[in-house]
Amino acid sequence: MRALFLCYRGNPFCGGQGIYLYYLTRELAKLGVEIDVIVGPPYPDPMEKWAKVYRTENLNIWSIRTEHFGYEKLTRLLSPMNFVDYFLTRFHIFPEMETFSLRAFNLTRKLLKTRRYDIIHDVQCLGWGLLPMKGFGVPIITTVHHPLTKDREADFIRDATFWEYVTTTLFYPLTMQRTVINRLDRVITSSLEGVEELVKAFGLEREKISVVYNGLDVEVFSHGGEKREENSLLFVGNTEDYKKGIRYLLEALTLLPEKIKLKIVDDGPPQRIGAWDLAKKFHVEDRITFTGKVDMATLVRLYCTATMVVVASLHEGFGLPAAEGMACETPVVSTTSGALKEVMKHGETGILVPPKDPRALADAIMGLMKDKKLRQKMGKAGRKRAVENFSWPVAAKNTLEVYKDTIAAYRSNR
Repeated sequence: MRALFLCYRGNPFCGGQGIYLYYLTRELAKLGVEIDVIVGPPYPDPMEKWAKVYRTENLNIWSIRTEHFGYEKLTRLLSPMNFVDYFLTRFHIFPEMETFSLRAFNLTRKLLKTRRYDIIHDVQCLGWGLLPMKGFGVPIITTVHHPLTKDREADFIRDATFWEYVTTTLFYPLTMQRTVINRLDRVITSSLEGVEELVKAFGLEREKISVVYNGLDVEVFSHGGEKREENSLLFVGNTEDYKKGIRYLLEALTLLPEKIKLKIVDDGPPQRIGAWDLAKKFHVEDRITFTGKVDMATLVRLYCTATMVVVASLHEGFGLPAAEGMACETPVVSTTSGALKEVMKHGETGILVPPKDPRALADAIMGLMKDKKLRQKMGKAGRKRAVENFSWPVAAKNTLEVYKDTIAAYRSNR
C-alpha cells in the first residue's frame, strides 16, 4: 500500500499536526506502507528514512506588515499563489490552508504521472484543493482532532471590540472546511468526544467518522528513575490560547500553600505576556517559572521530575500533555473538558475536575500533594494505560485498519 500525506505545517513544534505527521508516518512505514508526504513550512524534522518528502512554498505572512517583508520576500509575491496569500491576508483572512491545498493538488497531479497511490491522507487542512483531487480516483481521508469552531469560540470570548469580532470571523475558514469535509471518504478523529463535535460543527454523518486515539512515543516519554521535586506543578501548553485554561490554574495557585510552585512550558515575557500579567494580577508571579520552548529530552525530564501535571483546559481534542505525563508515571490533575475524560481514568491515573473551577483544581492538587503513595500508584496506572492505548504503534495499526476499510468501501462503490 502507498499513502500520500498532505500537511500544511510539518514541524513538530508548530502544532499537533507536525507531531502526528512525523510519528504516524514512521510507524506506518514499519507496517509496510510506502509513504509520500507533501508538506508546507515550517518543514518537518528529517523523514527521509521512511518517507519521500515534497516541500511546498508558503511565505507565512499573515501577521507581518508589508513594510517589514524585505526585498527577497517581496520579489516572491510575483508567484500567483504567494500573491493570493498576500492579498487575502491584507483582509485579515488566514489563507494558508486554502493555498496549501491548491499547491498540493497541482503537485499531486504531477506525481500521479509516475506514481500510484491507494489513499490520500489529509491532516487537518480541509482546503478547497481536496475537491478536484476527488477526480484522481483515489479515496481521500482526513484527520481532524477538533473542529476550528472550538478555536473560534475561544477567540470570541477574548474579543473586546466589534472589529476584533469581525477579524476573528474572517480568520477561520469554516465554510470551506464544512464544504470539503462532507465530500471526503472518511474522517479520523482522536476521541469519541470528537465525533460529536464534528457532527455538531459540520453536520457530518457519524458513519463516516472513525476514532483512532493519538499516539506518543512511550519509549521516549518514560520515567528513568529521576528524583521527583516536591511541591512542583507542571503545565505544558500555549498560554496565549484561552482554551488551555491557564487563568484558572493561576487562580487555583492562590488557594494553595506558597511552597507549591508552578513550571510553565512556554515562553514568558517579553515574548508572551498574557500569563505573566495574570500571575501579577493574582500575586503569584514569584511562584511560577517559564521554561521557554524546550527540546524533547528536556520536556521528558520536566515531566519526570514534577510532582504532578496539571491540565486546566476548557477544551481538548485529545490532551497530549495528560497522556505524556501518564507515560512518565506522573499523576495528572485535569479538567473533564473534551476528550480528557477519555484519556484519563478518574481516581486511577489522576483526578478529573470541572473546567473553569479554580477551587476544584486546588482541592484536587492539594489532595494528591498530601498522599505520596496514591501519586505513585496513579503514576504506575497511568504508564500502563498510556502504553496500552496511546502508543504510536497502536495508533498506526488502527489507522491502517481505517485505510483498508476505506479503500475496500471506495472500490465496492465504483
